[in-house]
Amino acid sequence: MKKILNGLILILLITLASCVDDLKVGDAFLEKAPSVDVDKDVVFNDANYARAFLWNAYTSLYYGRPLKWGEKQNRMNMGAVDALTDCFTSGLSWDGVSSLYYSGQFNATSDYSAAVYSYSNGEEQWTGIRKAWLFIENIGQTPNIDDKEKERLKGEAKMIIACHYADMFRNYGGLPLVTKAFDPNDDFKLPRATARGTMEFIADLCDQAYAVLPWALQSNEQEQWAGRFTAAAALGLKIRVLLFGASPLFNDNEPYYPEEASTPSVAEQHAWFGGKDMSLWDDVVDACDLFMTRNQQEGKPWDLVRNASNPRQAYQDAYYRRANGELLIDTRARATVSWYWDGDCYYLQSYGSYGAMTPTLEYVNLFPYADGTPFDASFWDRQSKDNYIAEDPFANRDPRLYENCLVNNAEFGLDHVAEMWIGGREGPANDLASDGAAFTGFAIYKYILDKEHMAGKQDQWPYLRLPEIYLSYAEALNEVGRTSDAYQYVNYVRSRVNLSGLNPGLTQEEMRQEILDERAREFGAEEVRYYDMIRWKQAKDFRKILHGLRIRRGDNNTYSYEKFSVKKRFIQDGENGTVFFTPKWYLSPFPFVEMNKGYLTQNPGW
Repeated sequence: MKKILNGLILILLITLASCVDDLKVGDAFLEKAPSVDVDKDVVFNDANYARAFLWNAYTSLYYGRPLKWGEKQNRMNMGAVDALTDCFTSGLSWDGVSSLYYSGQFNATSDYSAAVYSYSNGEEQWTGIRKAWLFIENIGQTPNIDDKEKERLKGEAKMIIACHYADMFRNYGGLPLVTKAFDPNDDFKLPRATARGTMEFIADLCDQAYAVLPWALQSNEQEQWAGRFTAAAALGLKIRVLLFGASPLFNDNEPYYPEEASTPSVAEQHAWFGGKDMSLWDDVVDACDLFMTRNQQEGKPWDLVRNASNPRQAYQDAYYRRANGELLIDTRARATVSWYWDGDCYYLQSYGSYGAMTPTLEYVNLFPYADGTPFDASFWDRQSKDNYIAEDPFANRDPRLYENCLVNNAEFGLDHVAEMWIGGREGPANDLASDGAAFTGFAIYKYILDKEHMAGKQDQWPYLRLPEIYLSYAEALNEVGRTSDAYQYVNYVRSRVNLSGLNPGLTQEEMRQEILDERAREFGAEEVRYYDMIRWKQAKDFRKILHGLRIRRGDNNTYSYEKFSVKKRFIQDGENGTVFFTPKWYLSPFPFVEMNKGYLTQNPGW
């Protein structure tokens, strides 16, 4: 799709520029006053130009990794959202995670290129939304496209709008709802809708798209059109948004920041639903029921990628390979990687060499043994720097461990196993290391792989994968009291990597924790854990001290393991038990420049 997109846009630019004097295409012409809006008429009076305009709007979609210096592509100042969770930490002292979040300095006046998400600068969401509405409003006049295709294309445009709003909803709550393409004479100062109204707005867009899009692409379309929206993608996004809305962040008996309950954003329900409504969990169940039923009726074109002889490879293909039958939504900012030090693919160096997303011991401990037996985290408390043992605590674990994290003695594509011990080829240089790619005794493997064979690798962001639907279904079933029905969907995800099923007889609370842990294992470095911690208001996980390992090599393939505390984040508890975390961190603040315009309410605590 990227190749076709670039070709069509190039044709569009060359052809129109040669035919019309001073014609502007893209953002430039979107800013023109209606009195000189001839360019819009030219674009939508030609079928190829109109389609190319929509493909260009696709480029505004969220891509979760930093690529190069620039507003949108400089994600978190070369940092990573997942480094704000308990699964990863940043060893890059100058990224936005360390400089603003770990220090506690982030606020409404901060540079939003270093933020989790930028409301008004850099994300391109407002440009994408306007392009999509322009397309919806004008495609009707385009010749040589039949009505059925026009409806499909409008459905895709609505999904572009829905995706952008879904991203903002999870970061801000209630939002100004743009329902048309504004022109320069319109009043841009829309007030915030309620959080629930915003959720329903997104869900309605997804419903409209679902009604007109094909359930899946035909097999002969996959390579050419991978990434194009489908009805399954629309329903999948709706499930994600409904699940977020049903969760306790917004859907509870009290607002998430009770001490700030009198603020306008709470009182006007911009950052809270106003009470607890358990029927919202039923809505998630209903949407998941529909997904499963429709997928079965269509011959199950969407299913988990499997490889019976190599489950680890199946998991890698699931998050890494396009057109795999599992990626419901994936986005692309470039086609392929040229090599590891590609200057336009900076996340490789940022994550892989500078440590912007370094796994924690807590994350590694989440992965059970290959037979499904949980790993006993107290093992590390029985070790010391002078106790060298032959036992390998990283051997025979859940295959997803080795795809998310580079651990000692793991095979990873080079002529040696990973040497994560102090002084090893992949490990920290010395026992005083407090930053860099392996200072915790682990390094990220996901997306980075072996570093040395990156040339020609596909580059895409796994925005929404099918396992999220299964695990969301399980979670919703558990919350409505159908815990016994939740097992099959968790176990189905686990079966891909040959893990045994969950132990029977779990309580609702135990099942909830199992599901959240399973989501962390399945979606490492895919920005799922961060929003799970937020929607369940997991202050304890934001506050806890995280750890790494100092691994030392002895004689005869023996190693010692010394557990140590990772450098403190501002929101972690103090050594004397002082609590620094406040619930304000669950949502982002609207930028001061937007607040100063007087049309928004600020989120609690900011």
